[in-house]
Amino acid sequence: MLKAIIISVVLLGLGIAGMCVRIIMKKNGTFHSQDVGQSKAMRERGVGCTRSQDRQAQRGNPLRLKVDEL
Repeated sequence: MLKAIIISVVLLGLGIAGMCVRIIMKKNGTFHSQDVGQSKAMRERGVGCTRSQDRQAQRGNPLRLKVDEL
């Protein structure tokens, strides 16, 4: 049982290190944004953030909830 836990931790560490190679190797390396609203390809297709799309859809709705808009 202990052997399986140790192997799992080592594999998890290798996976995380593998994902961070770009950040570790580049001087000013960063992760790319995973937000749909900031993706150029998605903007070109007309796809936006679900919050933004919901906010736009609710603007003309007279029955919407009156909450603080972000």
